[in-house]
Amino acid sequence: MNFKKWLFAIVGCAIVLGALAAWKIMDIRSAIATAKAYPEQIETVEAGTVTTAKFTPTISVMGEIVAPQRLDLRNEIAGVITAVNFHSGDRVRAGQLLIQLDVAVEKANLEGAKAKAELTRVVHARIVKLVESKVATAGELDKAQADLAAARADIAVLERTIEKKTLHAPFNGRAGLHNFEVGQFLPANTLVASLIGDTANMWVDFQMPQFYPQLPAGTQVSLVTIGNDNNAVPVTASVIAENTVLNANNRSRAYRASIANDSQRYIPYTVVQLAVPTAAPQTLLQVPAIAVLNDPLGQYVYILHDGGPGQGLRAARQQVQVKLMEADRALIESTGLKSGDLIAVAGAFKLYQGILVKTRDRNPADNKGSDAAATVKTDAVSR
Repeated sequence: MNFKKWLFAIVGCAIVLGALAAWKIMDIRSAIATAKAYPEQIETVEAGTVTTAKFTPTISVMGEIVAPQRLDLRNEIAGVITAVNFHSGDRVRAGQLLIQLDVAVEKANLEGAKAKAELTRVVHARIVKLVESKVATAGELDKAQADLAAARADIAVLERTIEKKTLHAPFNGRAGLHNFEVGQFLPANTLVASLIGDTANMWVDFQMPQFYPQLPAGTQVSLVTIGNDNNAVPVTASVIAENTVLNANNRSRAYRASIANDSQRYIPYTVVQLAVPTAAPQTLLQVPAIAVLNDPLGQYVYILHDGGPGQGLRAARQQVQVKLMEADRALIESTGLKSGDLIAVAGAFKLYQGILVKTRDRNPADNKGSDAAATVKTDAVSR
């Protein structure tokens, strides 16, 4: 009696479980059929093409502008100023009179010396004739010659003194500030003017640590002036000389570069920042910076490839090694990518491996500079 009750209970449970299982299977099949009725997920992104660019590793160093022609003009002899022929900041010409000191005494002495020299010359000529006639002795001729030489030397001394009290500009350039006035007494060795020559080029002096390769003459470096202009366009300078010895204090090598001084834009002693190449240029792949994504496994991009007949494009993750990241582009070493590959750009963060992708054209302005050379700053050194 008890056995039959248990048997009925077991059979009843089996029937209920079977019914539930059948219902669940039908429900799953219905869900699968419903899912198949919807299209596969697809994401829309902007597409870009992998290009190439020149890459030059550089080091950032500090340099200083140096004027090829610079002179601190000083007077050798003290005197009273009788003429000031330039104003502070004036452009001066080579040979232009700048400061005239009082030379009245020297000029008077010079007139006397010239008269004396003329007399000794006449006496010398007369004695020469007398010696030829054997009337005068050789000793008298020697004395006349010595007197003539001394008279001429006195003239040269006075002329040189007048020259030292007459200060001229040695070259075309710009004068600094001064406060001189006529009648002012000028002590010896006073700074009259700091002159900067009007040269077509300026020099840039900088130093490189000794463990970097030596820079041959003609090496191109780029520089910007340190200041408030953060959008300054770098200009190019050319290395023209290298110091023969290392700096014993910091074990660095000094170089000098030449840069065009258009419109006299550079002022001596201006501090500039230079990007100096440390290796030969190389060709790298270039992609828009927004295409590069990051996760704990590293940096990667999504390559868009043909998913098959009627399927369109599918995304495939590709690990990359970024060499240089800038605001609008990234330069990467060839790690599975090649020039011409189609990649996801804007919207790439929405993708995952194998997803269907629909693309729209990328704004051409976003790909600007694709063929331009790039540099990277690997270090920073102060001058």
